[in-house]
Amino acid sequence: MKYLMLVALLWPGLALAWGEKGHRTVAQIAWASLTPQVKSQVGDLLQAKGFTSLAEAAVWPDLVREMKLDAYAHTGPWHYVNLPRGAQSYDAKRDCSRPCIVSALAQNLAAMHKGELAERAEALAFVVHLVGDLHQPLHVSFADDKGGNEYKVTIGQEEVNLHYYWDVLVLKGTPAADKLAASLGAGVKQQERLMWQVASVNQWLGESYRITRGIYASAPKHITSARLREDKQLALQRLIQAGLRLGYLLNQQIRVVK
Repeated sequence: MKYLMLVALLWPGLALAWGEKGHRTVAQIAWASLTPQVKSQVGDLLQAKGFTSLAEAAVWPDLVREMKLDAYAHTGPWHYVNLPRGAQSYDAKRDCSRPCIVSALAQNLAAMHKGELAERAEALAFVVHLVGDLHQPLHVSFADDKGGNEYKVTIGQEEVNLHYYWDVLVLKGTPAADKLAASLGAGVKQQERLMWQVASVNQWLGESYRITRGIYASAPKHITSARLREDKQLALQRLIQAGLRLGYLLNQQIRVVK
């Protein structure tokens, strides 16, 4: 597993959804909210695959995809769902007729309960990762510009695509993932925590889609400092929501894994 992490450092142009910091932050927030019994079972699964932490498992699905490993070639569509321009909401028959992030999450939740420990650990890694992706707005987006990958914006003197801006640049200047997770977790009110945790997957998706529609409605071409501050606050909220929801989900799911 250390080999994969080294590749991530050396692989030129490697781009991870939410960035490595975002995914690690989500995983660390979730880890902090797990019960002792669930932490023990999750730890056994992580060890079976050679993951040193839930945060390391969180970035693994992007690494194997970017390395173009044949065994994981089918997982590319798992990271997103595209809706038609003008659609008001997600429709499973229309938008997920082939594998998409929604069906992939359900598939991997089921896979955590069967097979060898290493296979279940891979399913866990995908669950952790996909919950994070579902909260990155541009993973619930549009096919015609590849989820913002072909939409260009400038930030400072740099031209980047909109997807990369939301994956990585919007979190630039925030603390390291462990400190960010602790800070975000400490700032949540109990009422917010409970409200966010009980939301359904379709609600998560709907939240991201509403944000995405708002992003495109404003038609950003240049990211001002004021726009960056607003987007950063929104991104941080999505990270804490994802982490708390992931922890709640694992506490519900892992307890029945034998």
